[in-house]
Amino acid sequence: MRKNGFTLIELLVVIAIIAILAAILFPVFAQARESARKSSCLSNARQIGIAGMMYAQDWDEILPETGWVGPCSSPTPNANGIYAIGDEYFSGVFSFPIASAPYIKDWQIFQCPSDPDKGGFNKFGSFCYEAQLLAIRMPGAYQGMRNTVNAMRNVFPLSYAGNYFLSRTYDIGFDRSNYRGEKMRPLAGINFPANTFFIADVGSNIAPNGNAFAAWYIAPGYGNNQNDARWRRGQRHQEGRNWTFCDGHAKFFKDPPFRNPDGSFRSQTDIIYDYQQRGIYTFPETTGPDYRRP
Repeated sequence: MRKNGFTLIELLVVIAIIAILAAILFPVFAQARESARKSSCLSNARQIGIAGMMYAQDWDEILPETGWVGPCSSPTPNANGIYAIGDEYFSGVFSFPIASAPYIKDWQIFQCPSDPDKGGFNKFGSFCYEAQLLAIRMPGAYQGMRNTVNAMRNVFPLSYAGNYFLSRTYDIGFDRSNYRGEKMRPLAGINFPANTFFIADVGSNIAPNGNAFAAWYIAPGYGNNQNDARWRRGQRHQEGRNWTFCDGHAKFFKDPPFRNPDGSFRSQTDIIYDYQQRGIYTFPETTGPDYRRP
């Protein structure tokens, strides 16, 4: 009787074809998964925008705080003029993620599914960050957690940061040494609310001790250098990121390059200008895509 079967060559050909198909399809599957995560992140950004609009309706058309000054301030130096590193004073004014709490149903909206670090509320040693979590009785928060690596991140993971230039303390000519409780600009003081961003995707720096840190405040190109990758790491969705704008809507945009042709890091001013050309404004007083802040 004659037995049917594959020859070795035929078997190898079949294996080679399967390998080729896998090499073609796996990147497609990966892109499909990332597209799903990008959509989920965009939904988060949109919900944060809606919460910001609801907050503004209740607080005289002023968005929740996106600057560092306001929630925090520098500590008083000791007799030797030395400041306690990271131990900033908490003013009682909440940053935008905490201030949004009454208008959201789930803290999960502050976590981007493509962000592995989520270190936005995780500044090692910072009393101001810890105090905000304790003040709202965040589940899992405890006194002294600021001195434990990633403890605050584990309690409140945060993947998004707000535009700190929306705070009046970053207005041209403002003297932050004489800070007297100025707040965010009112919506009426933003020339193009549909173009001026409120929050955006941001990444984290990882310290030698493993602590992840990003902060809740950002601006395009912030700290764009060898030692600060927070803005660059926010580019996690197919060469771009999601943005929420001051009218509450959210949208995905591709990022411009962060390095010059010679490999050097581009300046924050140039990066901000590039985004303006794409319709994403940083400064509330911006008059158009060619605006440059003095």
